[in-house]
Amino acid sequence: MTVRNLQYLFQPASIAVIGASNRPHSVGATVYRNVLDGGFHGAIHAVNPKHATLAGRPVYPDVASLPAPPDLAVICTPAATVPGLVHQLGAAGTRAVIVLSAGLDG
Repeated sequence: MTVRNLQYLFQPASIAVIGASNRPHSVGATVYRNVLDGGFHGAIHAVNPKHATLAGRPVYPDVASLPAPPDLAVICTPAATVPGLVHQLGAAGTRAVIVLSAGLDG
């Protein structure tokens, strides 16, 4: 991998927060709020089948429903869901993923 491939991690044009939530103090809620409030100027998408909207913005039920593959996805879901989500994101064309899940084994 060359350094140029890291641009999708450090300078993404779009971000999807998988597991975005409105549950106070949850990882998904914290990450989504920080991305919204942190000055990011690209497209921001929330993915969670349990919500239709969050913070007045649409929420997509799954990765396949996103309008375009995000450059960066932040996964904030249980460890058991991570392999499937990474596969879906890769198949869709997502270039970088950050996983914030407890319980992953090496």
